This record gives sequence, structure tokens and C-alpha cells, in this order.
Amino acid sequence: MRKLTIDQLFKAGKRNLALILLPAILLFALVFGQSVLKGPSFEATSILMVEAVDEGEISYNKIILNEKLANIYGQFLESKDLYDKVADKLRSSLDGEDIKSSFAYQMNPQAGVFTLSYQDEDYNRAYDALSLISEEFRAYVREFLKVDNLSYLQEVKVDESSKLKAYIFSILAFFVGLIIGLILTILKEILSDKIRSAKDIEDLGFRVFDYKDEGLIKVKVAINNLTDNSIIGITSMAKEDTFAFSQDLALLMAKSLGVFLVDPRGGSKIDGKYESSKEDIKILRYRGIDLIKPKASEEDFLDSYQFEDKIFDLKTSYNYILIDEGYIGDCLASIGLKYEDYKIILANKDLKKNDLIKKARQIEDLGSKVLGVVYYQ
Repeated sequence: MRKLTIDQLFKAGKRNLALILLPAILLFALVFGQSVLKGPSFEATSILMVEAVDEGEISYNKIILNEKLANIYGQFLESKDLYDKVADKLRSSLDGEDIKSSFAYQMNPQAGVFTLSYQDEDYNRAYDALSLISEEFRAYVREFLKVDNLSYLQEVKVDESSKLKAYIFSILAFFVGLIIGLILTILKEILSDKIRSAKDIEDLGFRVFDYKDEGLIKVKVAINNLTDNSIIGITSMAKEDTFAFSQDLALLMAKSLGVFLVDPRGGSKIDGKYESSKEDIKILRYRGIDLIKPKASEEDFLDSYQFEDKIFDLKTSYNYILIDEGYIGDCLASIGLKYEDYKIILANKDLKKNDLIKKARQIEDLGSKVLGVVYYQ
């Protein structure tokens, strides 16, 4: 599994900003719309208290008794039948489950106090529902415990619900969405097959160069130190021109090394009368580089026995021969393999790891070696 550095995560965040923000915005809009924008909500509340069965001073035993009674009474508020009865008496579209989901209570066992609340968009329904719940609760106590000691400390009242919690939950939803977006971005980067940096190419086991002045020097040093009297193909994983790179590299190498450039795609601007045919292969001097440029009409020039004889003859006269091949999927890159000792691959940030590995294996299976990858950022 791919490991990500802090710098890579930061860059991934910039690339996938929309992916990070989208879940946050959607969650915020969902919670905000369902709570704040839904319209006024009403909350009915009442407070009931378990009265002591016998009169007298408050003692520890009475407190314990109240606590036990309160715990028993609390079980009645969990009864499904209670809410089904309320739904029948309320005569609305709500069933018992709907009523229970809108109802909440808090219990203070030591004091034997129950705080009941019910939320609804309808003022009158909120009042009626909680009134029925409170009375059914008291009726359960009378029916099952044979006592009538559950009294109102506060009768049912209805107020408009505060929006504060809705705003808080909306903000929390936004941050939860951000976290989800970050997790999705990290997973996307880990699972992505795209090459995002030179480090990704190095992790695949390739030598990596930048296409800059210092990068060209490193390519030259690598060629000089790692190869000897070699033919080197220059190809690209993308459908882009490779001649500029081939020419710049040849000019740099020509300052201290014997280098020859083969220009089968016609990147050099040379008059047609100086172009080579299979029967007449001309050695030209172009901007300080010795090169061969075949006629555009002779597409099979590289695949001819005349060229094969010529290039191996040139190999004895020059330290290095560079062949500008263009796109790796074109036939030139395949034909060049029968002459080449090494290939240099040009790659950009849109390259996929598996594609690079697959092409490198195909090159090496046919007897050539990948000297390195030039990475365009």
C-alpha cells in the first residue's frame, strides 16, 4: 500500500479540495435544512414527582424508597403499549413509534422527579400528546402499583424550541463532513494508480531525472558512467514531441563526448535535399550535432538493412548514438529496440504506474534496458 508524506497529503488536499468540501457542505445543508429551516418547532414539558406514601420527616430510608419507586416508574415510560394508547387517543396520523421517537424524559431517582418533554411542529399536538403521555403514565402507576402518588410539579406547557442546538449540530455536521472528505481523499491517493511525483517513480525501482538544466546534466552523467559506446532510444509515455529533449541532450553531450543523433521523425529543420534515403544515407551537421534525417516518405527507413549496417558502423566512431523515437506506442519505438542497448522514457504526471511497469518489462524482455525516466511535473 502506498505511503503518503505530509507534503503529499497537503498537495493531495489542494488537488481534491472539492472532494473534501462536498461531504461537508452536503451534511451541513442536510442538518441545517432539517432543523433550522424546517420551520418553528414546539416543545411541550411537564414535571412529575413521586410523593412519599407516608407523611413525616424526610429520612434516609424515605430517600431510598423514593429512588426505588422512581426506577420502577421509569420502566413504565419504556412501554410500547403506553404510546400506542396515546396514539389512539390523539387521533392523528402518528403511531406509537412516532410518538415515542418525539418524546424524551429525564429522571432524578433520588428526588423521584421526572421531567417529560415532547417535540412537534404543531403547537396543539405537542400539548395534547404530552398531556396524554403524562396521564397514561400516572394511570399505569395506579393500575399496576395500586398507588396514586405521582403528582405534577409543573403542568404541561408549550414553548417554541430553541434553535441553538440546531445551529450547533449543523456546525458539527460540517466538520464531520470535512473529516469524511479528508478520509476519502487519503483513500483516493492511496488507491490511485497515477504517478504524482518523482518519488512514486523511484519507489517503482526506476532512476528518475527532471527535464531541467541540472536534470539534463544528470542524464549525461548517468549515460557516461553507466553505459559505454551505446545506442540509446528516447521515447515518451505520452503523445508529445520528444525531439526538444533529444536535441538538448545531444547538444550537451557533444561538448565533451562523441554523440550522434538519429532523427527519424523529422524534428530538425533541414532542407529536404539533405535528407537521407536507404540507398544514400547522409551524415549531416546540425547545430553542432552529427545526425541522420531520413526522408518522410521512407517510413521503413529504420527497419532497413542499409540503416542497420550504417548504425552499427557509426557505433564504432561515436561514443553514443541517440535515437529520437517519439511516442512509445508508435512503431519507431518498437523498431529501435533491435539496435538499442538502453532506453530513456519521458513521463508526465498523468502516467499510471502499471502502464510504466508494463512498458519497462516489454522493453527489457526484448533485450534493451531502461536507463531512467525523465519526469515532467
